[in-house]
Amino acid sequence: MRLKPLVSLSAILLLSGCSLLQQAPREVEIITKPVELDIVQPTMPRPLDLKEPKWYVVSDRKIPKEDRTYLDKFIEDIKKKHGGDIVFVAMTVADYELMSYNTQEIKRYISQLGEVIIYYRNVTINDEPAGAVGLEIKE
Repeated sequence: MRLKPLVSLSAILLLSGCSLLQQAPREVEIITKPVELDIVQPTMPRPLDLKEPKWYVVSDRKIPKEDRTYLDKFIEDIKKKHGGDIVFVAMTVADYELMSYNTQEIKRYISQLGEVIIYYRNVTINDEPAGAVGLEIKE
């Protein structure tokens, strides 16, 4: 008979576990602090090294006080300069304007891309400001 109350008491103690020995819950302390990221910076691209081509604009008008045209004079000068070899590459005025527009778009795009690179380098590098990307035109 004594076994039944003893088993009941031990079952109650086992089921309740440590709930009889409860401690007050601890407060959780939340600390926020910045973490420095070590981001590897790419090397800046070297500046563009553009060369300026020479353009000749020649018309078929007559040269004043001469019996030849500007085109004839141009062809003679080029033949003398290059040993008789002459090659023409031609385009219309509208095509030239398109080429000029495209060149300006490329310059704008490169400039804006350089500004984005500088921005991200300045955001991620704390000790030194990054330099600007420049364009150099050499003749």
